Amino acid sequence: MALPRSISRRHMLILGGVAAAAAALPGSLAFIEHESGTVADDLISMLSDPQGAAEIGQRWVEAAGREPNTQALAHKIAKRLRAHGWHPGAAPEEMRAALAARIRHDFEHGDMVDVSGWQISRTSAELCALAAANRASLPA
Repeated sequence: MALPRSISRRHMLILGGVAAAAAALPGSLAFIEHESGTVADDLISMLSDPQGAAEIGQRWVEAAGREPNTQALAHKIAKRLRAHGWHPGAAPEEMRAALAARIRHDFEHGDMVDVSGWQISRTSAELCALAAANRASLPA
């Protein structure tokens, strides 16, 4: 039986880095989960008609055959908004401007979805799906 090769200093440093990253992962996942809840509420507050948006979102998710996931949708939208200068905790005007920029980007790049025969931007559809996923907590 052959003895295992020795581990170089470089490999030890890499393994140490991977271990440190793995140890930090649960903490970062908790932050993302907390951030997603807050971001979801902030995103939904941008809607002038949350119930109407929820209806559109429900139609889209039913047609796509999937269940809306609040955390995943909020995280996805937030990631896109960061590309347009928004960051968590920013003023509502900054979120509104980033949303408008993202929706324009969707239109310019043909990132559209069909909802009952209407073509809307993917970001708009996901925002509506987010409202549908949170329908129970929406204002009447």
